[in-house]
Amino acid sequence: MKLFTAILFSLLSAKAAYANSFVLADGSKEINVSTEDLLKLPVTSITTATNFTPKATFEGVTFTELLSNYSITASSLRIYALDDYSYTLPVEELLKYHVILAFRKNDKVIPVSDLGPFAVIYPRDQHPELNKLDVNAKTVWQINRIEAIK
Repeated sequence: MKLFTAILFSLLSAKAAYANSFVLADGSKEINVSTEDLLKLPVTSITTATNFTPKATFEGVTFTELLSNYSITASSLRIYALDDYSYTLPVEELLKYHVILAFRKNDKVIPVSDLGPFAVIYPRDQHPELNKLDVNAKTVWQINRIEAIK
């Protein structure tokens, strides 16, 4: 029973570790980025509906700010979720639409249980051309890793 309790505690602790940070990888360089780190950057909000939530106000940092702050140059970003889902997003599109890496929804930190701690949010309601199925796939949530692709 003690072994079961120890394993359960380890799993819960590992999940908690994901609750406020993700890995930003650029080649051999890996940076652990926390919500606190993101709060040091300019925070932007987008009010929009997504494929997983009705209209809400999301707050986070634009990918422009994220990439600039961490000196990342890439043509694409591979975004990974806690459940191992991943999708490759073109940086040009992220910059063009001022897409954000959100960590708050309706003024509250997004918990893992509500598809947090981080989510890619496109301004879908402001750009009708973004209301298509491939943007649903690009709206990755429960992010734990972002990899730069040159």
